[in-house]
Amino acid sequence: SLPDAPKNTSVSVSPSGEIVEGSSVTLTCSSNANPPVQNYTWFKTNGAAVWEKGSGQSFTITEISSGDSGQYYCEAQNKHGAHNSTAVSVTVAGIV
Repeated sequence: SLPDAPKNTSVSVSPSGEIVEGSSVTLTCSSNANPPVQNYTWFKTNGAAVWEKGSGQSFTITEISSGDSGQYYCEAQNKHGAHNSTAVSVTVAGIV
C-alpha cells in the first residue's frame, strides 16, 4: 500500500463495562498507518478543556477515581501526518 498518514484510529477499553473506583483501566490505541505509527498521544477532554495524559500505544489509569471520568482519545502520528480517534467515555462508578 502507498505511504499514508494514520487512519481508522480507534480506542479499546479494558475491562469494558462498569469501572469501579480504585480499579485500573487500560486504553489501547490502534491505527492503520504506512509507515507504522511512531507516536501515540493520549488526551482527556471535558467540554472545551483538553489535557494531555500520556503517550504510548496503551495508557493505563491505576486507582481510578471519579475525577478521571471523561472522554479520552488518542492521536496516532507518523511522518506523513496524524489522526485522532473518536473519543471514548470513561465513567467511574463510586463505591456505594
